[in-house]
Amino acid sequence: MILPLLIALSAAPNLEAEAKRRTDALIGQGYNFTHGLTFDARPEKTTAKIEFFVPTAEDEHTFSFWAETAQGAFSYRLLASDGKVLSAWSGRKGDATVTLDLPVGKYVMELDRSAGTAGRAILGIKGPALSRCAARAEEHPAAPAKGFHWPYLLYLPKQVKSSRLLVAPNNTGFATDDLELLRTSGSCEVRDQAALADRLGTPLLVPLFPRPPTKEDEDNLYLHALTRSSLETKLEAYRRVDLQLLAMIDDARAGQQLDPAVLLTGFSASGSFVNRFAVLHPERVKAVACGSPGGWPLAPASDLTWPVGVGDVEQLTGRAVDLAALKKVAWFFFLGGDDLNDAVPKRDSFSLADEEVIFRRFGKTPVSRWKAAERLYRTAGLAARFKLYPRVAHQVSPEMEKDLALFFEAHR
Repeated sequence: MILPLLIALSAAPNLEAEAKRRTDALIGQGYNFTHGLTFDARPEKTTAKIEFFVPTAEDEHTFSFWAETAQGAFSYRLLASDGKVLSAWSGRKGDATVTLDLPVGKYVMELDRSAGTAGRAILGIKGPALSRCAARAEEHPAAPAKGFHWPYLLYLPKQVKSSRLLVAPNNTGFATDDLELLRTSGSCEVRDQAALADRLGTPLLVPLFPRPPTKEDEDNLYLHALTRSSLETKLEAYRRVDLQLLAMIDDARAGQQLDPAVLLTGFSASGSFVNRFAVLHPERVKAVACGSPGGWPLAPASDLTWPVGVGDVEQLTGRAVDLAALKKVAWFFFLGGDDLNDAVPKRDSFSLADEEVIFRRFGKTPVSRWKAAERLYRTAGLAARFKLYPRVAHQVSPEMEKDLALFFEAHR
């Protein structure tokens, strides 16, 4: 199915502000992949390319392209792996949206600009998609004998200035156990976190955990969010990925002067992962930043069960929550004031009973629950800071990035 749409735009007085507005709008509409391009005027014609993979044919994909320039012109093409043109547009300012049923494979967005063209462009994709990212990281293979069944990526900063290890769990955004897709997604996580690792002077570890699809109508095993099913599964390769991550951390520390307690950062599903991992292993965490953690952060409350609270942690893991150690962890929770991404009603993250408890006691949206979560952490005596960012959707804004860096600098 192809539904083309071409709309002329009025000139934007501030292209940077317009690009931000459009990116926020795409995220708010459920686009899980956005890529922005900025062009300075050059005397020659140039072509920019973005390669990406469609990992599953089960979902419909919608592509949204926008570009604007004060002079010159752009020409955009969406190409299949065989070179077939799936969507095209050209002009000085405008956008195009197309919805396609795509087979699994590689696709390319090409953007030509004429000589002297300066402006902005955005490609948005709604549906499972991964782009290749240039990232300078070494892959360490799976080592079941050491306790981990999946590889991890290790990035070394330009200058090591800290004895801490920065850990950023991976999050594909869809179910897959294809190692090539996990590598592609993990390389983008390295790229996104490399500037923070360089600023802190910390090595960076990104695990390549799968999010395995399941058979028939069962929900997938959401390892990327460290859900209840990830603690209960008996499948050897997937069981207790929290312990597998500990084994990866110790493998990365071997031969290096790195402290056992790490820095953790995550957003969305991986924000849930780092939140829950830190509760299970507080003695191995110095500081943790949890961004938009699944609509509800794990509460340090014994009258609620996992993943709403910690009342049955000992039953699930064989080890009770160490409240004294939790009080030594520095916590930073952050959320956009316009963030509507809520995992609570989704059965791959929370049960129906979990949803009913959260809605009844804490609110029906992530923002409405934010103060309640903060009160629970404060009541438990934990050193947790909660911050809400007005007019920010489900994304890590520049202000969030600045606050993250300052938070970790205080604890590296």
